[in-house]
Amino acid sequence: MNHEGRVARIRGELDSLDVHALLVTNLTNVRYLTGFSGSNGRLLVSRDNARFMTDGRYRARAKDLVKSAEVSIYLNRLTDVLEPLLKEWGITRLGVEGKTMTLAERDDLALRLEGVDLVTAKGPIEDQRRIKSPAEVEALRAAIALGDDTYAHILDRLRPGTSEKEIALELEVHMRTNGADEVSFEPIVGSGPLSAHIHHTPSERRFEKGDFILLDFGARVDGYCGDLTRTVVLGSPSEEQQRQYEAVLTANANALAAMKPDAECRAVDGVARRTVKEAGFDDFGHGLGHGVGLEVHESPRFNRISEDILAPGMVMTNEPGLYLETTGGVRIEDCVLITETGAEVLTQAPKDTLTVV
Repeated sequence: MNHEGRVARIRGELDSLDVHALLVTNLTNVRYLTGFSGSNGRLLVSRDNARFMTDGRYRARAKDLVKSAEVSIYLNRLTDVLEPLLKEWGITRLGVEGKTMTLAERDDLALRLEGVDLVTAKGPIEDQRRIKSPAEVEALRAAIALGDDTYAHILDRLRPGTSEKEIALELEVHMRTNGADEVSFEPIVGSGPLSAHIHHTPSERRFEKGDFILLDFGARVDGYCGDLTRTVVLGSPSEEQQRQYEAVLTANANALAAMKPDAECRAVDGVARRTVKEAGFDDFGHGLGHGVGLEVHESPRFNRISEDILAPGMVMTNEPGLYLETTGGVRIEDCVLITETGAEVLTQAPKDTLTVV
């Protein structure tokens, strides 16, 4: 990953932010700019310098990982290093990350940094993270491929009497033992009526014949997150289950066809919603999708009110769903790369028919 180039692009944003330097405290953004992963790391970027700051626990780790900035270690608190550094560099207007810094953190900085104005910076790093580099796309491909492999692995283990919790654990174990740094999020396994819970927490419920089983999970590889949802039926599907699944599958396909550079994200979202309504169902209760990268949910967003515009290099989820009290829930989710001419589906797990297990 070109961390030096990323820091250079943030330097180019300082004038538009009307600050002399930017203090990066969001750990995901710190990782994006430096490669550092750990529980404590801060980055100060000025027009001419970049300084990474952490405590003594991470002295060796920072030395090994951080190449885009000089490293300073402090003994007690961040301002032990930050305050003299700002004076040395002549910084009197300091940008802070308004999206993630707490009011308590900001108040503490304001108290300790005498003569420095704190200015809210609205997401310059998150904006940069929207467009994935080729190296980031390859990391995402690896994470998504591991999700595909995990789905194939789990199908043979879906049988009557197995519990949601047992399958959630097996999903996590398989991902971790086959290359995942960790899981992107706690796996969702919903069965029967519980599959209609959009973000269900796996329970002790045991699978029964005729159940929809909704599986939503992802692996994190080299820091980058996969995200996959598939819905299967345990035994022969009813006509209503089949109709529900086909409506979601068609919404997934129609939304994909609308994904191309310069497309409005709210318009793509609308395509999926119209599709399920035309099939005779009510709207689904969540956005069509979101960006994926170092975080499993990041910008841009597909939803009714999004002002985002698609551009080449974005990686988005496409995840329409239908959640009914009578039959349960169906969601079909792929990760999609926006290309120069359209979109490429990165997910390869089968979906074209309702899988019967």
